[in-house]
Amino acid sequence: MSEVAAVAEPVTELEQVAVPAPRRKRIVVFEAHGDDMEFTCGGTMAKFTDRGHEVTLVVATDNDKGSFELTADQLRAARDREIHGGASVLGVGRVICLGYSDGELQEQAPLHVLRGQCMHVIREVQPDIIFTWDPFTPYEGHPDHRAIAMAAHEAASFARLPLYYPEQIEEGLAPHYVGEQWFFAKAPRDRNKFVDITDYIDKKIEALSQHASQMVLTVQDLQFGLAASGLDLPWLADLDPHDYREVIGRQVRAVARAVGREAGFEYAEGFRRTRFGGVARFAEGQELPEDV
Repeated sequence: MSEVAAVAEPVTELEQVAVPAPRRKRIVVFEAHGDDMEFTCGGTMAKFTDRGHEVTLVVATDNDKGSFELTADQLRAARDREIHGGASVLGVGRVICLGYSDGELQEQAPLHVLRGQCMHVIREVQPDIIFTWDPFTPYEGHPDHRAIAMAAHEAASFARLPLYYPEQIEEGLAPHYVGEQWFFAKAPRDRNKFVDITDYIDKKIEALSQHASQMVLTVQDLQFGLAASGLDLPWLADLDPHDYREVIGRQVRAVARAVGREAGFEYAEGFRRTRFGGVARFAEGQELPEDV
């Protein structure tokens, strides 16, 4: 064979092996109140949807008590608009509202009832990942957060077993294994997964700003805290709560910047994540891919 013949010809573009596109994943976020997703994982959801993944949002309560100004009926109407507005900004494709009363979730929906509703959604959507509050954090003060956290976690853990809520199987739903659970982590000690949201921080703030009634309440709560503390912050004390965008943006950036410092990002969100029952510990030398 001649030297010329031994040289391999370059592979043409048509002959190159096609690299399969990443699989589109399904994600379900279980939240207690309409702005929980935006505060805790808004940048992460924007990043997921920007990469082509599908997100469903489940909202447990109607936030009918979260205002110093509006009636419960006015709040319900406002929150419905706000939930869909925030979801639209983040690219969330579907919103499911369970409609329980704010602050009364565990009384109105006992664990077995709420767990069944969460499992119904899981068996219908067949998600790869769920997001929710952390049911095991020792310092979660809101009962609605605790209620949806435990119900969603147990539903995701047992949805694969057909003898849980067998009426759902008879209805035509299929058991489903949820591979990953991501919990909103408030404290650094709980975080084992960080998502760089530097390119999505503005979208996170914009999505939060859609929740006008709750952002007004957030500013008013800050002002109550300021007055009670005796500290001197004229820019906050004199602020019209309805002019909330700057202070909300400042707060969101400060939190995301602090989390980002833990992982070397400008802005980040942090989670306590469990994946595939810990099976990766048996696969020495292999790493699970990251989606975001």
